[in-house]
Amino acid sequence: MLAIGGGDGIAIYANEFGGAPRCRLRAHSAPVKDLAFSPDGRLLASGSADMTIALTVLADGKPTSTKILRGCQDAVNALAFSVDGEYLAAGGADHSLRIWAVETGAQSAIADHASEVTALCYADDGSRLFSGCRAGTIRCWDPRAGWTSAIIGAHGAGIRQIAIRPGDSVLASAGRDSLIRLWRLEDGSELRSWLAHADGVDALAFSPDGSLLASGGRDNTIRIWDADSGGELVALRAHQRPVLALDFNPTGSLLASGGGDNRVMLWSTG
Repeated sequence: MLAIGGGDGIAIYANEFGGAPRCRLRAHSAPVKDLAFSPDGRLLASGSADMTIALTVLADGKPTSTKILRGCQDAVNALAFSVDGEYLAAGGADHSLRIWAVETGAQSAIADHASEVTALCYADDGSRLFSGCRAGTIRCWDPRAGWTSAIIGAHGAGIRQIAIRPGDSVLASAGRDSLIRLWRLEDGSELRSWLAHADGVDALAFSPDGSLLASGGRDNTIRIWDADSGGELVALRAHQRPVLALDFNPTGSLLASGGGDNRVMLWSTG
């Protein structure tokens, strides 16, 4: 399934890309800032500028129920499900990092990030949660130790996106400084960095096999990189505004891109 969020709600496409959406959701009173599917695809979480999170249960791409999570004091910028799907992390413009129990809707943890949270992702084994913020730092949170955190890396300007390489111990980060940086998770050391776009980098996505890293920038381009060497493989130019979101399908055969030009495009990676 493909979910697209914006100022007019959420559209869900299910195995019929290019046609009409399977359904449309209007769970928020303000623009949608981020979306996340649960690992089993049963739930769609949406965070909004209206300071709420909607948890929508899906069956065959259509909603059956929606639960609203409240408590954030400003826009919800970033969402991430835990690997087991039991928890949902939310990062907000109120500098908070909040953890919700999906089954009950109860808030189980809250932490102060000291800056606006802009990006989130869980480690593959679910043991750690990583966050990026407008101040440019990347933090690692350990739920086993009471959600304590440590700074593992930083950019010279705000973080816009982070992603874990599948099956690996490498985290990629993108920032307003136009750089992509790769970090070793075991010790927080920088593995590699490079100037990726002519302007800030807004989107990152690893292919499912971890061999490719896609980035989208404020120069309106999508670039595909060799995830090992950081070498550029191809540059795609089709959006007329910054590329704000990227994601591969589960097989890695397609890459979806969303831009500030209100267009979503599908690219074949074969």
